[in-house]
Amino acid sequence: MAQERDELLDHNYDGILEYDNPLPRWWLWLFYITIAIGVIYLPYYLLGFGPSSAEMYRQEQADAVQAHPQLAAAAPGAAMPGMAPGAAGDHGHAAMPSFADPSMVGNPAAIAAGKEVFELNCMPCHGEQGQGIIGPNLTDTYWLHGNRFEDIVSTITNGVPDKGMIAWRATLNPEKINQVSAFVMSILGSNPPNPKPPQGQPVPN
Repeated sequence: MAQERDELLDHNYDGILEYDNPLPRWWLWLFYITIAIGVIYLPYYLLGFGPSSAEMYRQEQADAVQAHPQLAAAAPGAAMPGMAPGAAGDHGHAAMPSFADPSMVGNPAAIAAGKEVFELNCMPCHGEQGQGIIGPNLTDTYWLHGNRFEDIVSTITNGVPDKGMIAWRATLNPEKINQVSAFVMSILGSNPPNPKPPQGQPVPN
């Protein structure tokens, strides 16, 4: 590799001289590579030539179902095998997953356990008291996916990928999903401070 030399330009500013040295080759090659990557990335991901992030997410879900069918069967969802016939229930509500346990509603032990699950997993998006931050307010009468116990279990189980909520069936077992659903039911109408504005449609409790 040729040794670089300091070269002065043939001008100065108030006695200040300026060097005219080329950039290191490694820096130039790195710059050219980033341009090439950008030329490929822009049309592939942003102009529709390649899969979108939502499409890749759905494909990963399908791959997970094929790789672990026993888990899919244990935590059925709206787009997965195992959901009871008539996946869309009355009034647009989701059909009840086979492991939903409404007996946990109002159960103090289940609510206490669900609060721990909520604080560990749900609080960053829904707030410490369910008032909503990134995710919606869980304490008012406005709901995006239904406010019945089975609706909440289904939403937690399957997630809302289009809104950025993951399918918690991969992280939480059915018991914990039921417990945190019972906790969400327990905070309806609690009116915490600084609630997020209503989202969805009003649904009477």
